[in-house]
Amino acid sequence: MPQFFLPPEALKDKTFRLTGPEAFHVTKVLRYQPGQSLILFDGKGGRYEAVIREIGKDGSVLGSLTGTLHRSEERASVEIILYQSLLKSSHWDWLLEKGTELGVSMIVPVVTPRTVVLLHEAEKGKAKAARWSRIVMAAAKQCNLTTIPEVKEPVEYRDAIKACMAESGGPTALTLLAWEGLNGATAGAGIRLDLREADQARGPGPMKVNLFIGPEGGFSEDEVDLAESLGATVFGLGPRIMRAETAALAAISLLQYEFGCL
Repeated sequence: MPQFFLPPEALKDKTFRLTGPEAFHVTKVLRYQPGQSLILFDGKGGRYEAVIREIGKDGSVLGSLTGTLHRSEERASVEIILYQSLLKSSHWDWLLEKGTELGVSMIVPVVTPRTVVLLHEAEKGKAKAARWSRIVMAAAKQCNLTTIPEVKEPVEYRDAIKACMAESGGPTALTLLAWEGLNGATAGAGIRLDLREADQARGPGPMKVNLFIGPEGGFSEDEVDLAESLGATVFGLGPRIMRAETAALAAISLLQYEFGCL
């Protein structure tokens, strides 16, 4: 059964009001009628069974909750924050979709000197925020996720890596940077031991991992040196030179596997 996004503020006293594209999908595409059941999710981890009570003249769907469904993401042992250098539009949209499907918690667009997307284009990210949100929401719906990853505004690389390391002082956070300049070194050789030690040392709750993936031209040596000087772990993804979006998905999959989420 398909699920529909219900903003938390649209839920009150076990009643709901669905509007906009979600209501249109329910009433005009699927042609649901009063009395039919729905699955709703709030993007914050909640999924609910509901029933339609009324379809308003304005196209809104009104109804009530009949139950709370199991939330599988609660068992996740890793929270992945993807710091991805901005990519050309079609590649970026694809990465948002696939990163959501693989379970990232947040996506932060990063601007570096080698970012192909020009800075003034990166600044248009604010205007694209609504489009990006629609992409990740659609992917979350398709995968039956209950949590929608937040897509932040673009940030400069130096600011992002410094901020991550400032908050990564404890055993519940790691900052990793993928770099193709390690002469074919594999991720297993570079970070598997670090991941297992960190997983054993963490307390209750998921391990937070800040994952940095570079632009089409890769990170420069200066950028890698900065990350290492701040205490980040630099690792490779084997002998192949991957596209930036491919490297991101490979690294996300690796982390999900190592923490038993894949």
